[in-house]
Amino acid sequence: MNYCVALLATFLALLASTGLADDVNCATETSCKLCINGTLSGKCAWCDADSKCLPYNPITDIKTLEGCSTNKFYASNCVLDHNIVIIAVGIAVGLVALAAAAVTIWCCCCRGRKARKKKLADADAEYQARMDQISAKHDTLREERQAKNDAIRQKYGLQKSSPYERFD
Repeated sequence: MNYCVALLATFLALLASTGLADDVNCATETSCKLCINGTLSGKCAWCDADSKCLPYNPITDIKTLEGCSTNKFYASNCVLDHNIVIIAVGIAVGLVALAAAAVTIWCCCCRGRKARKKKLADADAEYQARMDQISAKHDTLREERQAKNDAIRQKYGLQKSSPYERFD
């Protein structure tokens, strides 16, 4: 248990130390390309309205960038601003989740329906085979009974010349 707590504390400390936006000097960069793709990649963002490079923490600066007069800033590339990237990633994740749900539903429902139909057909075939077996058994017993009755009739001379003739 103590190992898990120590591991969790180490992970949280590592996560907190990844956002080095506070002690990074991004002000020396003069263009978006140098700010984002330079040596401080992932730690600086370009504010388009003020045309300056500012410290960026991807964990805390999701919606706004402190020191930027507008919400239009570039953090991962210089083509799409950060808000559009977040929206695009959200849409992509949603589409992947929707596709996964569709595949899951198809596999569980559609393929399951075919399996259920096959299972019912197998059960019907088994039932029909059993009924045929019972019917065959009854037929053989009926024939044996008839043969026994005919033997008794022959023994006592009660044979009929016609099946529609009455016994006397």
